Amino acid sequence: MIGYHHLYYKLGVALLAQTMTFSTMGVLSIKTLDGQEQVAVEDAEKELQTALLNSKDQIPEMAPDQQAESMEVFLTLLHESEAAIQSVDRYTATLEKQVRVDGELQDPEEIEVKVRHKPFSVYMQWKGDGQEALYVDGEHENHVLARAKTGLAALKGVWKLEPDSKKAMEGNRYPITEIGIQKLTERVRKFFTDENKCEVFTCTHEMQDLEDHPTIVVQMTFPSQEESKYSTCKYLFDAESKLLYGVELCEWDYKGDPAGIAEKYIYHDFNCIDCPHDKEFDSENPEYSLAMDED
Repeated sequence: MIGYHHLYYKLGVALLAQTMTFSTMGVLSIKTLDGQEQVAVEDAEKELQTALLNSKDQIPEMAPDQQAESMEVFLTLLHESEAAIQSVDRYTATLEKQVRVDGELQDPEEIEVKVRHKPFSVYMQWKGDGQEALYVDGEHENHVLARAKTGLAALKGVWKLEPDSKKAMEGNRYPITEIGIQKLTERVRKFFTDENKCEVFTCTHEMQDLEDHPTIVVQMTFPSQEESKYSTCKYLFDAESKLLYGVELCEWDYKGDPAGIAEKYIYHDFNCIDCPHDKEFDSENPEYSLAMDED
């Protein structure tokens, strides 16, 4: 609990005991610069519980000072997360992902990722079917190299695709150029500085603790789809590393009532100690199946 109290004394705020409903919790393991493993809490909730609102126009009441305090905590954590990830050159992680595309909730995915910030590079390998993808800024004409391991797509071998092409975007809300904690944090900041114009919403924060390793969960609830494209936003901050390692954003149904997941991204097992070497962003790496003849 030392890291948790240190964070809140630094922010100059007290922990709020909010009455929020959470489902079964999982574990996030993080290895930081001091080499110590930390365990934080991951909310494994799959669907928004619509009973949080009596109607789409009603928001649960809370004291104004609590609202302001939670928002201050959120903005401070967001700023610290941006600073923390900017100090990291490269890392590995396991991405838990589930998104809704064209109204259809996609199956959950678990992906091993390697990220390098300069030049921006991403290698991805899906657990289960072994599908691979590689993007390196400035190489391969800024195309994605991808290889399916099953189905008809596997017959083609290596695909060379524009990152935002229809084929590359199948089952995705964002292109591969948006992968990683830094890009995730930037999207959250952009939403609250440029896109979100709603002035009436609730903001709560709560400590979720497992084996003395804390995660600060910030949750926001919006009144209607006219005021926000999301009905709820849940943000997971590791209290020790300060990183925003996960988000779960829920949308509205066709009647304008709170509904299920729109997008969920959680980066597990963040490791910036055993960093990927440059060869791990090379399509000729013999451990990959992405080598191809350039045109």
